[in-house]
Amino acid sequence: APPQLKLAVLNEVVHKTLELLQPELDNRGLNLRLRLARQLPATPIDPMQIQQMLVNLIKNAMQATTKGGTVTLQTAEGTDGVWVSVADTGSGIPQEQINRIFEPFYTTKKKGTGLGLMIVQRIVRAHGGRIELESQFGRGTTFRIWLPLHERKPRLLEAPMHD
Repeated sequence: APPQLKLAVLNEVVHKTLELLQPELDNRGLNLRLRLARQLPATPIDPMQIQQMLVNLIKNAMQATTKGGTVTLQTAEGTDGVWVSVADTGSGIPQEQINRIFEPFYTTKKKGTGLGLMIVQRIVRAHGGRIELESQFGRGTTFRIWLPLHERKPRLLEAPMHD
């Protein structure tokens, strides 16, 4: 579904998402590090879709991280938008897989559907945002999602004036 945009603060969506996932983080014996910006401007987002996106990214991070590892969530404001990142201290993604991870049904997990990151990508695109991915084999992975501060309104072509 297209996003139902409304002004919301990204940090609040992050907190709501973590309320859902905290028990799972605890069960897996993972540390959570929050580095949220003190103040973020309200941004036109669909909070439910952004939450779905974060759930997918955080679950991936949890599955990539062994007991005692750390999942870090960070938010900040850039010049043209706000961003949220989900970082893990897992094994990282080998270079040959990085190009494929957004493909539908591509998975490295025994029971994965391979749809999680495709959904993330679809939500980010629908918001006019972008995904940055950094992964170091053996060190971990960071997904950073940029979301624009302003709704991109479709430009209307002006009809030529006739006298």
